[in-house]
Amino acid sequence: MTEASFAAEHFASDSQSVPVANDRTRWPFRQWLTLATTAYLGIPVFIFLWGWLKPVWAVPCIACGMFTMTATIFCKGTIPASTNNETIIKPWQALLFLVGLAMIVCISGPGGFGVQNWDWLKHNAILRDLVDKPWPVVYTTAKGEVGLNYYLAYYLPAAVVGKIAGWEAANTAICIWTVSGCFLAGLWATLLSGARWWLALAVFILFSGMDFLGISLWRNFQEPHDWINNFDAEWWPGLWTLPSNLTLIAYAPNQAIAGWLCSALLMDGFRNRPEAYPLGGTLVFSILWSPFITIGLAAIAGIWLLSRRVDLVVWFKAQWRPYNLAAFPLAMVLVLYFLSRYVPYEIPDSLYPSKHIIDMGAFYFAPAHSGPGAFFAAYFLTVLLEFGTLALLIFLTLRKSPGTDRILLGAALVVLLVVPWFHYGRFNDLVMRISIPALFVLQVTALRTLSKPSVAESVNGKRRLQYAIFFVLTLGAIYPINMLRITANRIAERSWQVVSIPKHDQLPDLFEQQRRFRKRLFSIGQYIGSVNSRFYRTFARDIPSLESSEQTERLESSSY
Repeated sequence: MTEASFAAEHFASDSQSVPVANDRTRWPFRQWLTLATTAYLGIPVFIFLWGWLKPVWAVPCIACGMFTMTATIFCKGTIPASTNNETIIKPWQALLFLVGLAMIVCISGPGGFGVQNWDWLKHNAILRDLVDKPWPVVYTTAKGEVGLNYYLAYYLPAAVVGKIAGWEAANTAICIWTVSGCFLAGLWATLLSGARWWLALAVFILFSGMDFLGISLWRNFQEPHDWINNFDAEWWPGLWTLPSNLTLIAYAPNQAIAGWLCSALLMDGFRNRPEAYPLGGTLVFSILWSPFITIGLAAIAGIWLLSRRVDLVVWFKAQWRPYNLAAFPLAMVLVLYFLSRYVPYEIPDSLYPSKHIIDMGAFYFAPAHSGPGAFFAAYFLTVLLEFGTLALLIFLTLRKSPGTDRILLGAALVVLLVVPWFHYGRFNDLVMRISIPALFVLQVTALRTLSKPSVAESVNGKRRLQYAIFFVLTLGAIYPINMLRITANRIAERSWQVVSIPKHDQLPDLFEQQRRFRKRLFSIGQYIGSVNSRFYRTFARDIPSLESSEQTERLESSSY
């Protein structure tokens, strides 16, 4: 079977279910958006490679990354173009989209713009160390040296600006960087769904599960919740949370933006060039942004392939191209970097919490740990209110469509159903972050059903399903709207001072934060790794000169 016949046999049906505009109107916009997205994802990776690796390793790794990125941008589609034009956002609409989204992002904390929640203590500490310290960043304690080992991609462009222009410039840059990433994700949601720009903007900002219903129902057999004034009430299940887009912007833009952008590339690739899309490049570039996102993307891609019942041998043969193979050396280096965390290292005893606190972040099977009763009660309500009702309505709307959207939605649903059964991280980061790609697929397909009346009418001749989907999305929007109200109140309490860049010399570093919160969590273990690992001994640049004895003393003696 040739690659052409493979595509025709297994993927031709998508051209009927996913309208594609003619080349003159749609391809330039998609190519521009793909170029901007791959550059956004790739630039931080290239900064890391040059800043952390010896030149003898950095140059070939950057070359591999450039080759893979170029293939992602220019790989041609195999699905025939359709004469049905899909909505393309116009320049003035894109500008209004950007302004509306920037207003929301700029009150959510990045760079000191708006209100920073407690998670920005970590973000600010990492950014400051990347600005102040030589690369690779290494900390010296009385027990030896440890390296900064975290998902650094989000911070690196702003850190470069900070090294050139100072701390305040770095904070301004990270705010602009966050707005830019969210804007690209919003454009993808518009393009992939064919939605009107204002509808895509509203759904992108306010997309969430029906948390206020979950809180109300959970209150009947659990402790009461004051969700009206609680910015973190999404934690009503107690065991996990499936975060809204607004929560992700406020707490974890470092992982959310990559999750949205990589998911968009994945959806677009599987729609328009399914057998030729360079999947390896998307997965590899996501690693430095967040390995959790990589796992979520790989799960959706794997389920998609299996559900199509394709000849996997043929598919792998079609993928056996230099631009995919070039991703493997880059993946190896990035994986070795993160594996440094699991090589034994020593830190001062004053940084360790109790064993019970450390064990709270371990990997385990959730029902066995929390008890079947509590688990299944939380699980049932989570499935029903967070994604299950919406997914069912979308499936009913698309039930006569054999296209890729339906299969991707099914893959996303499987991920969302499975991931709560497992726990990893003090706040169960496994669920919060692996779910990001799946939730993006869910919101895009929901937008698509709202934007294509003919699709719903072909199912039952009426728009009742569309109205039901809109109603569910509206119920979900209640909680993000309340979050915006809380944020506005907090800004008002400080006399509407929107910009409050944290003072450089008053920021607690990662070690100080660990001492401050060590009775509740073992945070420092998330951010450091051994300098005796294979990555540091073979690939990394020479470790910078040791910190002064005064700095070492500060790391050892700081207490709160």
